[in-house]
Amino acid sequence: MSSTSRNKRFIIGSIIILIQIIIFREYLFPFRSDQIVIEGQSCTCPHAKVVKGETYLESITPDSLKKYNLIYSEVYFENTISTPSDLMGVSTYLIEGEVVGKKSIAAGDKYSYPLIRIKEFKELMLYNLFSWSLYGLMTLELIVFILLLKRKSSKFR
Repeated sequence: MSSTSRNKRFIIGSIIILIQIIIFREYLFPFRSDQIVIEGQSCTCPHAKVVKGETYLESITPDSLKKYNLIYSEVYFENTISTPSDLMGVSTYLIEGEVVGKKSIAAGDKYSYPLIRIKEFKELMLYNLFSWSLYGLMTLELIVFILLLKRKSSKFR
């Protein structure tokens, strides 16, 4: 096998791996800065605790709401979260949404919490399971790719 053939295999293999990374980027990089991780949606007080994404939540808050003393560690939802495996929505979720207002626990409270309109949500346990499966498969694919390149190159030295 010539070095041109080896280079073609390297280029084709690299392109395939890059295409897979692009297609599955949402699962390969699960903690993007434009998402919020919440946990324990409840029926009283704020609906959920923010596990990750308080800074992002603050950055997407409209200027008209920034003048209030908003607490970003917990949030209220305009719409609810529910999945067949979690009817009450008490699991940990990865959400995308926008801040549409503020809400207090009781009228006249000094502090308020962001009110979020959820655009999309994913249950984090299932999301992480799929994500780690992809990491494993792509790592195995990369190892096989490297071994094939080494094997082919060592035969012709």
